Amino acid sequence: MIKLSTKTLLTPIFIQKQNESKDDYFVHYINWLDRIQLREEFAEAEMIQNEAHKYANNQEIKVKILEENFETLNYNNEWLELHSQERLTRQYTDYRVLELTAKACHQILNDEEVTEIGDFLFGIELWLEYSLGILALNAWQLPYSLVYAIISDINLHEKEYKGKLIYRRRIVQTAGRCAMTLISRGENQKASALLSMVHHYAEALDTHVQGLYRFAWAYLDYRNGKIEGQKEMLRVIALFDFLEVPISRDFAQKYYNRHVLNLEES
Repeated sequence: MIKLSTKTLLTPIFIQKQNESKDDYFVHYINWLDRIQLREEFAEAEMIQNEAHKYANNQEIKVKILEENFETLNYNNEWLELHSQERLTRQYTDYRVLELTAKACHQILNDEEVTEIGDFLFGIELWLEYSLGILALNAWQLPYSLVYAIISDINLHEKEYKGKLIYRRRIVQTAGRCAMTLISRGENQKASALLSMVHHYAEALDTHVQGLYRFAWAYLDYRNGKIEGQKEMLRVIALFDFLEVPISRDFAQKYYNRHVLNLEES
């Protein structure tokens, strides 16, 4: 992944390339934010948040101008006006969701922002890489009931999602991250229910997916008073190290330090 400077991000990167689909355009940022979240590179997350905020505001202003000048714009027909308004509204929503997702990588969202992300996710009819990425990145802070409902819906089409690595990864990330938040709150039964829902996606051979899944179950066992859970967390960290997956290893090690050893980094 190439690191982009603030100067690079301001104009060229946030302009969609010709013939590039919306999903490809935003998936780039989802993948970047995923690495940022694992590495805890909060300055980069804030940079993306601020730039997405600017673009969202710009689209919102365009929508308001269109609404205020409805009668004077002299469109060829009503369809064209409605089409332009809907397009601008969708663009605002996309940048606003990206803004909140970037913020969620380094800050706690307020109740209104969580509701806004939840409303966006609840409106998804077909889960693809972009929407699954938004779901996974926000899973730490989403309500259990929403995550449970979404995964239940996804499981109705299990064959379609199990066959693609990035889909499996995002689904397991979603359940694992939400589960770890629930475990930290002492809601172990809910965490167990979520992890059980995605076991068939974690069976496929993928170091990150299997490791995260094992780590979440191990943390649950540890919080349930099983010493074997702590040993399993350490084995997963060692496995990531042996297989040379430093991002996953460092993430798991930091999580273990904070939630098992109760160590805070200086």
